Amino acid sequence: MIPSGEAIGVKLYTDGVFVVDTGKVSDEYGNEISPAEKAGIEKGDRIVGVNGFPVTDTDSLRRLINSENGHITLNIMREDSALEIPIEATFSRDTNSYLVGLWVRDSAAGIGTLTFYNPENSTFAALGHGICDYDTDALLLAGGGWVGDCRIKGAIKGRNGAPGELLGEFLPGKIGGIVSNTELGLYGNAEKIPDAPLVPVASRFEVKKGAAQFLCDIDGTGAKAYDIEITKISNTAELSGKNFVFKVLDSALLEKTGGIVQGMSGSPILQNGKLVGAVTHVFVNDSGRGYGIFAENMLDMTNSVGAAKR
Repeated sequence: MIPSGEAIGVKLYTDGVFVVDTGKVSDEYGNEISPAEKAGIEKGDRIVGVNGFPVTDTDSLRRLINSENGHITLNIMREDSALEIPIEATFSRDTNSYLVGLWVRDSAAGIGTLTFYNPENSTFAALGHGICDYDTDALLLAGGGWVGDCRIKGAIKGRNGAPGELLGEFLPGKIGGIVSNTELGLYGNAEKIPDAPLVPVASRFEVKKGAAQFLCDIDGTGAKAYDIEITKISNTAELSGKNFVFKVLDSALLEKTGGIVQGMSGSPILQNGKLVGAVTHVFVNDSGRGYGIFAENMLDMTNSVGAAKR
């Protein structure tokens, strides 16, 4: 693989519309009611259709509710179950539209770190963990999106009990399109593979306690290597973003960021000339320590994305 460490901007569109919460609306008589709550809509439900017509975003949901004059059946995905839930929307004179009392979300955006490119099938891997809804902590199912260039402008320094974060801005360049948002990271098709050295991927059994480095851009000057020590390995936690534990040794990194901060997720970790994993999480009560995921598991995911293209 080609390790990266470059900062990326992420724009993820959900598959359907994600229910963040239910709420009350005023009917035409001024009464406060919640049609969605009465119908049994739950936080975390994914609305994929109205009366059988597909819902792709919040605008299409609003349009379909009103085109059907409020007499609707929502097509819902609740975990792995497909449901059809009748609901009577109420007409609001204030907005001159039908309302159901839902808070919904159709996208998410942020910054992170690109882990590697897979030149064999022109795919990429990033983050090392999934993008979850801010309000419900549920994994967002990808319905498209992209990762693009990002300029890091600085960092809020982390401290024990208060994780910091990298601060950045999106740039026009695109790296590739998002195919999958999984518990093991973000994966997609790369538009262009950089001309850079290839590095072998270590199996989980080759990862050892001891010295390693991770690559990350913390100040907008490009990815640099920072010293860490892998202190604990769990070979049984295969499908997890917490396969091993490491602590930061690099004094320059500790001075600038306090350790691991938000935005570093996906930073590739190298040991003995091999790509062994990626940064995934920080210890909330110890910003100098973090978790990593095995690169082997991320490689398997890019192979799945590549196979789906063929």
